[in-house]
Amino acid sequence: MSCSTHGVTVAEVSFARHDSAFTRAFEDLVVFDAIVSNKLAAARRHGISWRAVDHMCIRVATEALGWIDLLDGLVALAIDEVKYKKGHKYLTVVCDHLTGRVIWAAKGRNKETVRAFFDALGEERAAQLQFVTCDGAEWIRTVIAERAPEAIVCLDTFHLIGWATAAFDEVRREEWNKLRRNGGAEAAKEFKGLRWMLLRNWENLSSKQKGTIRDLERANKRASRAWQLKEELRDIMSMPLLSACRALDEWLAYASRSRLAPFVKLARTIRHYRESIEATLEWKLTNGIAESNNAAIGRIRSAARGFHDPESFITMIMLNRAGIAPQLPWAVAS
Repeated sequence: MSCSTHGVTVAEVSFARHDSAFTRAFEDLVVFDAIVSNKLAAARRHGISWRAVDHMCIRVATEALGWIDLLDGLVALAIDEVKYKKGHKYLTVVCDHLTGRVIWAAKGRNKETVRAFFDALGEERAAQLQFVTCDGAEWIRTVIAERAPEAIVCLDTFHLIGWATAAFDEVRREEWNKLRRNGGAEAAKEFKGLRWMLLRNWENLSSKQKGTIRDLERANKRASRAWQLKEELRDIMSMPLLSACRALDEWLAYASRSRLAPFVKLARTIRHYRESIEATLEWKLTNGIAESNNAAIGRIRSAARGFHDPESFITMIMLNRAGIAPQLPWAVAS
């Protein structure tokens, strides 16, 4: 601004953000386009550089996060990790169960990263947490026990069933290798062809496929026993609490005596996480909201063809999944 008294100086204006050469309305439009497509497409559409779009996204996100406190009033959290780059490069993502939104994200997947979240949350608000859902990662659970000991930790059902599926697949591979070693090449080939059918849920199978699985009990008892253990654990997780606890006791006893090493190991793992599993059965809280956000985050990464800088990725995650995206005038309901 050119002032008659002070000369050329910088002044705050209502129609533009600080340190920007663009109007607020134009930035909102460009950032909205970057969210629904990607930064390069938005840059080409509006005739500006990719770097200008990147700076707009940072300004819009910083401004929005300065207006609201996403960590206020938290009662139930979901914590998970998401990959942002090849070579085991991960972000830790925290979601609010009540709103379904991402409320915090940072580079890394270790205890220090989770502690950084609780540092941002503060002791008083951490004490107000009632539920935390996560997988069996000890780097998450250890910090929760330190910083929010009163919170009930629920083990994600998806990961529990995933463990059972992995145990079954290990048994299936063992039986397939036995058939190959014993000279049953045709039988091994036929058994291998059943893999994807055996990994599917029972209710998703056709009548013919169900008949094939029933025949498996006569053809290979070990594989049939492993499949039954997998499916029974799925059924248990949909039962009411008391019935599920009794059924889980029986399942653990049977799995421990099954002579199937992967399921004997799984039984020990389930006993270790038994308290969290019962909490999941009682409160019906899973990490589904985190997995849903992770799927959306994966689409953000794919649309951008990847991110070199995790902070740029986090900025786009917050704009897209934290409910802070700019509202365009014609998109707001009257």
